[in-house]
Amino acid sequence: MLPNINRNFRPDPLRGVFIGMVMLWVMTSCNTRIEGCLQANAENFDLNAEKACDGCCTYPSVSLSLSQKWNDRNFANTDTLYDVHGQAYRIQDLRYYLTSWSWKDADGAVYTVDSVNAECGDAMLTYTPDIVVVDTRQFSYTLGTIRQSPEIQTVTSTLGLTEDFSCLDWNSADTPDALTDASPLWNPATQRLETIRLVLQKDIDLDVFDTLFIHTRLPATIAYTAQWSPGIDTQLKLSVNYGLWFKDADLEESLSFEVSINTNFAGSISQSP
Repeated sequence: MLPNINRNFRPDPLRGVFIGMVMLWVMTSCNTRIEGCLQANAENFDLNAEKACDGCCTYPSVSLSLSQKWNDRNFANTDTLYDVHGQAYRIQDLRYYLTSWSWKDADGAVYTVDSVNAECGDAMLTYTPDIVVVDTRQFSYTLGTIRQSPEIQTVTSTLGLTEDFSCLDWNSADTPDALTDASPLWNPATQRLETIRLVLQKDIDLDVFDTLFIHTRLPATIAYTAQWSPGIDTQLKLSVNYGLWFKDADLEESLSFEVSINTNFAGSISQSP
C-alpha cells in the first residue's frame, strides 16, 4: 500500500518573502529606467537614456553674422559717399528687413528654423520667426531653432516681408516689436511696415537729414557650402555690399535710391570667408 500523504499544504514563509522581494525588484527596475532626450539633433541628446522624456529636449539655434561693406571696404555711418554726379553725402541710418530664411542640400530638400503660431484675427498664423531688422551698427542676429543638421549648398532670404502681419495683436507679448508700430520700419505716413528706412545727410556740412522709406520685396539665393553638426549651434556668415545697392543713387532724385536697390540688389549678398 501507498503511504498516507498529508495533503494539507502549508506555505513556506521564507518562500513568500523571496517571491515578494523578486516582485519588488522587478517593479523598481521598471520605474527607474533612465529618462532623457533621445532626439539625436537635440542639444541635450542623452546616449545613455533608456526612456524618452516628455518635452525635455532642447534644440540648437541658427544665428546670422553679417559683414557690411561698401565695395572693398567696411561700411560705417560716418563714411562720406558719392552719388552718380560725384556729390558727397552720408547715410546716417539704414535699417531693413531680411526675412524668410531657408537652406537647401544637394538633393534640393528645403530646411528652415522652427515655426511659431500666433493668433491672427479669428485664425492662427504659422510663420518662421526669422524676421531680422538689420541695423548697420549691428553685426549678429538670431534666426531661430533648428532640428536638422544637413550639409547645405544654398541659402535663401528675402529683402522685405513675405507675409502680411497686420492681423497680429500688437499688445500680445508673443508679437515681436519688429512687426508692430514700434518697429523702426513702421511708416506713420503710410501706416504700414516698409522694407527699408534710409536716413540721408545730403549735405555733409549741414545737420539736415531726409528720411526715405522704401517698400519692396527682393529674394536672394546664394551659394553657401557648409556641414552642420547635430545638436550644435550654427552661424551663417554673410556679407552685404551697400556699394552695389546705391550704385545708381542720385541725390537730386529721391526715387533713384529705390530704383538703384531694385536694380542692383542681386549679387549684393554673398558668403563671408
